[in-house]
Parts: sequence; structure tokens; C-alpha cells
Amino acid sequence: MENSIKYRLRNAQNKIHKTQNTLKPIFKLCNECNKKRKHLDESYQFCHLCYKAKTVLIPSGNKAVDDFIKYTRINWDVTDATFKMEFVPYDRFTDIKFIAEGGFSKVYKATWIDGPITSWNYKKQKYRRQGKMFVALKELNNSNNITSNELNELKVFYDFAIRHQKSSIVYEYTESFYDFKHYLDVNNHYGITKNPITQNFVIITDYCEGNDLAHEMANYFGLLWYQKLLILESTIHKLEMIHNVNIIHRDYHSGNILISNDFSSNLCDLGISKSAMAHDDEIYGIIPYVAPEILKRQNYTKASDIYGFGMIMWELMTGRRPFWDQDHDIDLIIKICDGLRPPIVTNAPDGYIELMRSCWHSDPNKRPTATELREKIVIMKNNEPSVNCDGRTKIIRSPDIGPIKSINPGAVYKSRSLSTMIKSAETTRSLESIDSEISKNDNLTVNDNDYLTKELELDIDNNASFNDSKDDGNDYVTEEINFDI
Repeated sequence: MENSIKYRLRNAQNKIHKTQNTLKPIFKLCNECNKKRKHLDESYQFCHLCYKAKTVLIPSGNKAVDDFIKYTRINWDVTDATFKMEFVPYDRFTDIKFIAEGGFSKVYKATWIDGPITSWNYKKQKYRRQGKMFVALKELNNSNNITSNELNELKVFYDFAIRHQKSSIVYEYTESFYDFKHYLDVNNHYGITKNPITQNFVIITDYCEGNDLAHEMANYFGLLWYQKLLILESTIHKLEMIHNVNIIHRDYHSGNILISNDFSSNLCDLGISKSAMAHDDEIYGIIPYVAPEILKRQNYTKASDIYGFGMIMWELMTGRRPFWDQDHDIDLIIKICDGLRPPIVTNAPDGYIELMRSCWHSDPNKRPTATELREKIVIMKNNEPSVNCDGRTKIIRSPDIGPIKSINPGAVYKSRSLSTMIKSAETTRSLESIDSEISKNDNLTVNDNDYLTKELELDIDNNASFNDSKDDGNDYVTEEINFDI
């Protein structure tokens, strides 16, 4: 007993001695960022963040890029969070192979020789790196003179990561660095590089094995409904995550959802995503996935993304893309604004079709939220057997469902600017409304052969047009965190 007490006292004294010899961090005003932060020792003129940033910052040749990267490295006082950006020389990538082309960029697979920063080596006074890894390089078209606004994808990712931490989402400390990737489930962005041949800037992101949902749709048509609901659960959960921090995707379709072998999904292409309070006159997207209120030039809301999710539900149900058999033109825009939706041509688990239709509601206020959708999809999934057995929802075979070999050549499934087409559709729809009103007056029945002398009055502003319900849609937007990095 006496020996045990002596051991405990000696052990406690050792701990006290160690504590007394531990160097306390020095906090003073930084000459670079002008913030009172920890300095590594008394001789440094810079805080620990600015000092470390200087060891990794490389000029890109573009002030907007350099300012943003520096901002991410010194703005937030977490030493080595993986979402802090850097400019990487193009020669640090090898085995660059073309993968795909979108409406605004080309995507390549490459090997990053050094890999991203992981932690700070205090002994060598430089960053440690992960080492060789596969990445995706997204080359932005015509971006040689990129502006701050055109860095939106990187800004949205950074803003998303910051808001997650500030909303107290738990992050994990793994070995020597803070690893945010396990909860983001949005394609991790490491920074930017520049193609020396095209002079275009290139965003560096995670490379995800597998394919996007649009390209896998033919393979997924024969899946059990349990597996399809797994995909939808993961997909809506990722949308819920960005909505929870008040970010709207604005280009939400199956081509922007990456699917892995275990049916989990990853949300990508945040290029035109914005804060829920941001407004922009330019409209981009794929017509079948664009909500009718957007086609009427109203503001984007979270409900606009939900409309696109409803189209993804239809794809998984039928194995086809919405409006695959039609030209994606002004006429289709008008039809969608007038209520056209894809046909219900097959069966689905109980409640599925009703939930899908609720996503398509013409009134964005009556669409479910991402959280409500996830909760209902989980219930459906839990009611479906996970193996091929009695009790599962069987797919009724029909020539109207299943993969198809060719689509209408006028169907465009790449994101593009739609503003000009939408304005033309607005004009056409307004003129049709006027013609309809004139036709009604022409068909007036005159009794007793009386001569009709009443003047025909048309108030164009009061006719049904794209702007009729514009203000109603704005009521859906509430005060939210301003997105301005």
C-alpha cells in the first residue's frame, strides 16, 4: 500500500514537471494578416498560419487565384485542414488522360506526384504531403483570364466546409491532420493548376472510381428496388447536406452524381452553385431538370434542386432520361411551364410515385424538403427486401421502360446557357396568351342580332405570362447566411 502511494506521488510529480517545461504558445499581432494569433516563437514576425502559407504559396500569374488561395490558407485558424487550397504547377501531374467533356469544362484523370498537404513538420519547417494519388483535373473552358466570380466552384466548396465545421459537425483527428473528407461526401477540392498549352485554369478534385449516375442508368435499371432506394437515399442525403448550410446546387441532375460500387453517391460539379441568397440573371442547366419557376425567370431556391431530384427518381424508375424523345428547345420549355411532366409508365414501391410527383409540383412551396425526402425514402427502403424474394416490388415489363439505344438528336444532356431560349419562350407564351384572349372575344355570342359596340380591351400586363407568379416565388426565399468569400 505504501509503495503504491509513493509510486502515485512520484508519477504526479513527473507530470507536473513535464507541464512546467512545456512551451506556451506566443500570441501577438501578425505583421501579415494583422490578426492576433499564435506565433511559433518570439523572433517570427508572422503568425503560424501566415508563416506556413508562405512556404507553400506559388504565384499562379492571376491575382484572383492567388488572393483566393491565400485567403483559404490564413482565414481560418485550423492548421492543416484538407480543404485549404493551393496552386500546383502543372508538371507535378503525370499520366493525364481525358475522361469526359461537359458544357463548361473538360475532365481528365491524372496522378498527382506529391499529393495534398497533410500536416506541418515542425522539425523541417515544411509541410508533409500524402504522396502519389489519383486526382481529377477539371479544365475550365476559356479561363485564361479567370475572375473571382469564375472561381465559384472552389469558393462554394470552401464555404461548404467552413460552414460544416462552424455548425459543430464532428470532424475526426486522424494521425497528423484533420480529415474532413469522411463527412463532406462532396467531391474534395484541393486547389488549382494551369494548363501551359491552353492557358486554361484547372480545378484539382478527388478522382472517384465509378461513373456518374446518368451513364450508369442502363446498368441500374435491373437492380432491386432496395438497391435503387439505397442510391436515392445517399443522393438526397448529399443534397440535404449542402441545403443545410444554405447552398443551392442550381444544376442538379444525374450527370452530377457519382456512384460507387456500394451504391453510395458523391455530389460533384458545384460550378454554378450559390448561396441561397445569391441572385444571378444567367440561367444554366439541362432543360428537363430545370424547375418551371426558373424557366419563368424566377429566383433559384432549394426547391429548384428538389425538382431535379424528382427527375432522378423518374430515371431510376424507368431506366431512361426525362424527355429523351423530344427536342430540348423553346417548345419544351413552354410545355414544362404549362405543366408537362414525364409520364408514369411503370410501377414502384408504395408512395414512391406520389413522392416523385410532389417534387415536380408547379408551386415550389409545396415541394418536400431534402430532409423530408430522405426520411420517406428510408422508410420505403426499409420496407423493401434486400434480396430477390417474395414481397419485393417487381418491375412490370413494358416497351415504355428500360434502356434505349438512341435518343432524339435534339435532346441535349449537357449543361448550357438557357437564358436566350427562356426569353424567347417567355415572348412566345405571352403572345399565345394574347391570341387566346382575342379568340375568346371573337367567339362572343350576340343575341337578337344586336350590333356589338363594346370596345375590346386587352391589358397585356394582366394576361398570363412568365412574370405573373414571379413575386410569389420570391416569398420562398428567407433570410439566410450571405455567401461572400
